[in-house]
Amino acid sequence: MSTPKVVILFLMLCQTLTAQVEEILCKVIEEGTRYPVAYATIQFENSGNGVIANIEGDFRIPYQYKLDKDTIVISCIGYETKRVELQTLEDRNINVIILKPKIEELEQVVISGKKVQKWESGYTLVKKAIANIPNNYPNQSFSSVGYYRDYQIINDDYYNLNEAIVESFDAGFDTDIMMDSYNQNALYKYSENKEFSRDSSLVKAYDGESKYIENTTLSGQGGNELGILNIHDPIRNFEQLSFSFVYVFKKRFLTNHEFETMKRVYLDDEPIYEIRFDALERLTGVSHKASGKIYISERNYAIHKLEYQVYETKNVDDPLFEVKIEYAPKNDKMYLNYITFNNRFVVSSSFSFDITKIDYDANEKAFYIKFNNDVQPSSVQKRDFRFKYQKKKLVVKDFEIIDEKNIKVNIAEWSIPDTIDEATNMSAFEYRIKNIYDVADRKLFKSPEITGYQFREFFIQEIFESKLKPMSLEYMQKSKPLSEAPVNQNRNKETYWLNTPLKTVNN
Repeated sequence: MSTPKVVILFLMLCQTLTAQVEEILCKVIEEGTRYPVAYATIQFENSGNGVIANIEGDFRIPYQYKLDKDTIVISCIGYETKRVELQTLEDRNINVIILKPKIEELEQVVISGKKVQKWESGYTLVKKAIANIPNNYPNQSFSSVGYYRDYQIINDDYYNLNEAIVESFDAGFDTDIMMDSYNQNALYKYSENKEFSRDSSLVKAYDGESKYIENTTLSGQGGNELGILNIHDPIRNFEQLSFSFVYVFKKRFLTNHEFETMKRVYLDDEPIYEIRFDALERLTGVSHKASGKIYISERNYAIHKLEYQVYETKNVDDPLFEVKIEYAPKNDKMYLNYITFNNRFVVSSSFSFDITKIDYDANEKAFYIKFNNDVQPSSVQKRDFRFKYQKKKLVVKDFEIIDEKNIKVNIAEWSIPDTIDEATNMSAFEYRIKNIYDVADRKLFKSPEITGYQFREFFIQEIFESKLKPMSLEYMQKSKPLSEAPVNQNRNKETYWLNTPLKTVNN
C-alpha cells in the first residue's frame, strides 16, 4: 500500500479531536534495515497525550503541538527510546525518524555438562508472568479513552473504514469484560470515512456460505466489532475462554504450547524477554499451525506484549487470523496500549460486475460505457475493447476514465465508415469488452469469491485510574443506542452506549 494512503487513513485520537488543518507527517523506521517500526508509541512530553504509529510506521501530529514547542518521546519494545523536538521537524515533508534496535541474543544455558532445552527457561518465565497477572494489572475500576476503527482490506485497498472515539469503562481484571454489567463502552464520536471505497457486500453477516472463514468459526459473543476485540485479549480475560489454542489463558496456555527461542529486548532501559512459542500439533492437527511471541518484563514478570497467529500449514504467509496486543505501564499497573485483530474471510455475492449502458456519440467518434460498480483503473487496457460495425472492425484509438463508473473509448476516425451517423442505433454495433475489474476485484460479467481481511483496532490515548462508571443505570437506560448515533457525534453532547451492534457488525 502506498504511504500517502496510509497517512490519510491513520487518523489518531488527538488529531480527530483537535481538528487541526495542518499536520506534521512522520514515519518511524529501523536503523540499518530501513523497515518501518509498526505500532511505535509517540508520547507528548507537555500534555502526556500520545498517538501510535500504524503498521507502516506512519503517524501525524497536529501543528499546534509544534507551535507549543512540545517534544515527542518515541518508544517501542526492542528499540532505544528517542526524543524529538517538534520544532526540528519539517512542515511539508514526511519526517523520517530512525530508531536503533536494542536486542541481546541469549546463549543456551548449560547445567552439569548437559544442555537445557531453551523452552524450559521460557516456560518458567511465562508461568511466573501468568501467576503475576493479578499483581501487575488493575483490579480496581478504570477507563481508557482511545481511537477505534474497523475496515476490510482487499488487494491492499481499504474498504468500509469506520472510525470512532470510545471510552471503555472497566471494573477491573477480576471481572468478566463481556458479562459484568459494569463493563461498558461509550461512543463519543463516530464517522464513516468517505476517503475510502464502501462495499456493502463485504460487511454482510457470516453465514457459512456467502461469507465465511475457511475452517474457522468467529464467535458471536462479542456482539459488535469492539466486543470481538475485547474477547480476543487473553491477558485481560486470563480466567475466561479465549480464542482457539489459547483457550483459558490461565489454565491452558502453558500446556498447549512449547516455548523455544528467547531474546532480551529493551523498553527504555527495562529488560524484557521475547519468547517465541508454537501450539502443539496434538491441538492444531497437521493442517494448521499456531505460533507467536510473548514479551515479559525481567523486573516484575509483567506481560508487555502478545502476538498470536493461526494459519494453514500449506500457506504460512497468510494467517487465518492474527492478534497483536500491547500493554504499557502507568504508575504500578499495566494498561492496554493497543489491540489489533484481523481475520481472513471469503465472500461471494449474487452481485455481478456488469455494463449498464453503452452509447455511441457520432460527433465525438467515441463509445461511452457505464458500469454498475466503480472500476479498478489499473485493470483497464486498450486491448480490452473491441467494436465492429457491419462486421468491419473499428480501431480503438485510446480510452479515458471519466469517473468511477464511466469510460469513454475513442475510435480512430479513419476506421469509421461513412454510413455511421447520429441516427445509427447501438444495435448496429457488435462489441466485446473483457478483463476489466471493479474496485472489489470482481471480474466483468462474473461474481467470483473474494478473499478479504477484516480488521478491528483500538489504540489508547489516555487512561483514567480508579474511575467509576460516571452514570447511574437509570441514566444509561435513557442514553441512546449506537444505531441512532449521528455521524460526527460531538463528545460533549449526548452519550451513546455500545450496547447494540455497530453498523458494521458482521457475525
